[in-house]
Amino acid sequence: MKSSQLFLEIKTDLKRYKSKINDNNKDISENHFSIDYIMSKYNKDNFIEITNLSFPESDDEIDEKELDDFQKRIDYFFSLYAPDDEDFREFIKLISIYLTFIAKRPLHPPGIKFSDGKCVYEKQNIYYCTRKNEFIKNEMSLCKYCVCKQTDTK
Repeated sequence: MKSSQLFLEIKTDLKRYKSKINDNNKDISENHFSIDYIMSKYNKDNFIEITNLSFPESDDEIDEKELDDFQKRIDYFFSLYAPDDEDFREFIKLISIYLTFIAKRPLHPPGIKFSDGKCVYEKQNIYYCTRKNEFIKNEMSLCKYCVCKQTDTK
């Protein structure tokens, strides 16, 4: 499958969320700098990017076995952490597929700091994650497909 075909499928599937995404710019207070808020903003920003794009910049070949494995890993993750919210799960799944296979950007936003102070960051157009070496050990880890390089320090 070509990335342009996958992109069009994602874009079509995301149309049903258009009315649920509020595109208003709100003032960001100190209270909004939680991991949940940062992830929500990242997902919303990527949703807006997808809906505004016509086609991805490149038209790479997508390995369908990898795509299937990635989707199984996301389903496994959500079966543990969000088993009852089907709409949320599908929305995040579509955004994650876009980030991984088309945009080739991290699943966690660059700049995010985890509770232990470790983070995801970008340096010279390369993404790094100071927790990937830990997260990748988890069963069905999504880190297998994340573009971030492993590093222990920033």
